[in-house]
Amino acid sequence: MKNGHLHFRVTYFAFILFFCLSAEVRGQNRVVDSLTKKILSDREDTIKLLDLDRLVMNYWFQRKLNDIAGPVREMLDLSEKINSKDWMSEAYRLKGYTWYLKGDYDAALVEFFTGLKLAKESKEQRSGPWICINLSELYRVQGNLSEALHYASEGLKWAEALKNKAAIADSYNSLGIIEEAMGNLPEALKYYLKCLKIREERKEKWAVADCNNNIGNVYWRQGKYKEALKYQFLALKTRKETGDTAGIADSYNNIGNIYHDQGNFSEAMKSHLYCLDLQQSLGRKRSIADAYNNLGLDYENVKNYEEALNAHFAAKDIRRKIGDLEGIAGSCINLSSIYRKIHKFKEAENNLDSAEKISMKIGDKNWLVDTYQSFTQLDSAKGDFKEAFEHYKRYTLYHDSIYNEDNSKKTVAAEMNYEFEKKQAVSQAEQERISAIAASESKKQKIIIYSVSILLLLILAFALFAYRNYRLKIRANIRLEIQKKSIDDSIRYAHRIQEAILPPRMFEAGEVNDHFLFFQPKDVVSGDFYWRYRSGDLLFYAVVDCTGHGVPGAMMSMLGYDLLEHAVKDRGLTEPSEILNLVNKQIIEKLKGGLSGNSTDGMDLTLCRLNLKTRELAYAGAKNELYLISEKGLEALSVTNCSIGYRSDQIYQQKEMTLKAKDEMWLFTDGYCDQKGGSEGKRFMSSRLKNLTKEIVSLPCSEQRNRIKTEFETWKGNHSQRDDVLVVGVKI
Repeated sequence: MKNGHLHFRVTYFAFILFFCLSAEVRGQNRVVDSLTKKILSDREDTIKLLDLDRLVMNYWFQRKLNDIAGPVREMLDLSEKINSKDWMSEAYRLKGYTWYLKGDYDAALVEFFTGLKLAKESKEQRSGPWICINLSELYRVQGNLSEALHYASEGLKWAEALKNKAAIADSYNSLGIIEEAMGNLPEALKYYLKCLKIREERKEKWAVADCNNNIGNVYWRQGKYKEALKYQFLALKTRKETGDTAGIADSYNNIGNIYHDQGNFSEAMKSHLYCLDLQQSLGRKRSIADAYNNLGLDYENVKNYEEALNAHFAAKDIRRKIGDLEGIAGSCINLSSIYRKIHKFKEAENNLDSAEKISMKIGDKNWLVDTYQSFTQLDSAKGDFKEAFEHYKRYTLYHDSIYNEDNSKKTVAAEMNYEFEKKQAVSQAEQERISAIAASESKKQKIIIYSVSILLLLILAFALFAYRNYRLKIRANIRLEIQKKSIDDSIRYAHRIQEAILPPRMFEAGEVNDHFLFFQPKDVVSGDFYWRYRSGDLLFYAVVDCTGHGVPGAMMSMLGYDLLEHAVKDRGLTEPSEILNLVNKQIIEKLKGGLSGNSTDGMDLTLCRLNLKTRELAYAGAKNELYLISEKGLEALSVTNCSIGYRSDQIYQQKEMTLKAKDEMWLFTDGYCDQKGGSEGKRFMSSRLKNLTKEIVSLPCSEQRNRIKTEFETWKGNHSQRDDVLVVGVKI
């Protein structure tokens, strides 16, 4: 793998890193030396076991994993000597976590389950919650989120039964990480804030840093970069103060990710390179892979595709070796992005297929969102808009399940609840202090203090109320802005797909004498659509009004368009009545499971078949009449008065006639006649449309369209448009 440039940068940072970490390493070495000497002089077995436990944790901190075997073996010998299953389970837990840090997950599982069995049999069961937490972490990195959630929940129950606050906090933290991976961001934030509250009470600086780190990650996932950087820099500051090298590396990684999403790629690359140096010095395989992955994204955004591919392949190789399914899915998505940009579409598609299979297997919604979004981009690059639309629907389904309005409300509520509880605790402590002072004063002094206290509480309550309303307003505005952008992007993309499918003209040159098309959707995308197909001398054309408008109506219109195409092109049907009967049955089968009348999904339409040589017209309709203007005047041609998709046994009738030269037909949906306007805000009505038709029928079709549009806008005035509008005129 050609990583020359990357390796030079890494070597340079490693040189600086040596000086930054030397003081920390010397301090830890002094602790280890002190513990080693104390263990030799310990006379009581239980005290020696405690010191051995602390020694192993210090080795973990320094990543001296090969030095752990001796102390753990001594712990097992001592615990067997005093017949303590509690200490035996702790020793096996330490062995299991050491294998986990080395990346040997199978060996770690064996030790964890041995320790778990002993913990259940022991009297004190102190190590039980921690083993469950460790098992949860192991299953999570392997992508088995259901097992991870099970053991994190078991660990919480165990810790609460023992009233072990440290274990309760760690269980909350594990549950938060799992919920975040599953896309449940409000639940994740709720658990992180519960964890933070306990850790602040216990004044565990390194653990508080971890909470701030995780809270920052939730904000990052929500696109709230200012809040995300705030919490990440808080975590980084504390980790530097406590000398937590692994935590410092994680902070630089997360800060780099936020800079990357903000488009500040130079700062992102600096942070990720510094993170990679730290991770390599610590030997953390999974974290090294993450650092390579993020560097690959940085290189991709500055269009250095060769280095980007090298970095992603390095990450994927490490993740495969350690069995990190979640990470492999991410690498596949990132590789597909680069292959798409360099037009290697087959390689891009293969990587996305792998990402989809893995994400489905582990149940990670975040990766499924990214996978289907990447599929949509790839299909669009290949010009396959139909497949792009299918993948876009799946992207929207999973995206909305994570980032819907309800989730946003829950996220804000979780944070506000935490802030309120925190302020309430401070207020309660202050009140207790005031009460203690008041007890030692005279009755007069008590009255004064109580009065002042009540006044302060009222002021505080008012301030909290005003502050809460201010924060809610800001958060609501940000949430609405994010949701509006997401919805607007989705609708614009759907409009492009609908625009690509519908032809710009209703008829080709020479097919009819003249025609016009007035198409004005209520929203960006439409539930009304027009359709035409020619087979030899037979010209088929239709005007269709689907249930609803906007995005739901557009999705129905795409389904209707496909069903008409299928009936004529694939099934070879030529009779309008047979085509409508088939479309009716298929709509009911696809949307209602074969049951008619159990929903309101359907469509009104008029379908015509014109023989271009003989001028023979056959037509059938579902609730949509059409106008024929001939030398006899205007005639409204009736159709079957039942919409498509409501009754599976409905038979649509067909009528036939022979048209003459200069005859004109109008096909339309109900949007024009239903529009409210005028001085009294009434509907336009079909009677006005007939009068307008008679008035302008002698004009060329281009002028007819202009008059129809002008009349519609004049009638509508300041009223909002009620529905999609579609009118087609055809001169034979």
